[in-house]
Amino acid sequence: MPKRTFWLTAGVALGAGSTLWAERRVRRTIEETAAKLAPDALVAEVGRTARHVAASTGDRFRDAYSEGRDQMHRREEELWSDLSNRGVALPADGTAVMPAASVSDVTEATSGQPTRTDDSTRSTRATRATRATRAAQRRTTRVARRRPAERSAKSPSHLGN
Repeated sequence: MPKRTFWLTAGVALGAGSTLWAERRVRRTIEETAAKLAPDALVAEVGRTARHVAASTGDRFRDAYSEGRDQMHRREEELWSDLSNRGVALPADGTAVMPAASVSDVTEATSGQPTRTDDSTRSTRATRATRATRAAQRRTTRVARRRPAERSAKSPSHLGN
């Protein structure tokens, strides 16, 4: 009989102890969750997250900007080396001095299309400028037409009809 009493007592003690441990554990978890969901804690967490996002966005922007600037300088060096291969000299003040024969070559190299070197080039440029001016005027006129007229009185639907 003493064996049964021992195991009964051990079982009761183990059951009571594990129940108290589980109760404390659940209570602690609930209190921690409630503390995290308190308004002050939520505000602090949102602020912390916003600072982190802002910092990472700023870092990404700075990285993208510096990468773009580096690529721009690399491409500029390629263009200048191409121009120097074509016979264009770059003086110390940074202005390019081109021989008269190579002007069309340089224009063709930068635009990718052959250029005309006769007198019609000037008239073509003037025509393009005139077309651009007319197009701007048409856009302005269209925008002015789209704007609704100012109403001085209420519409008939507001008069009870």
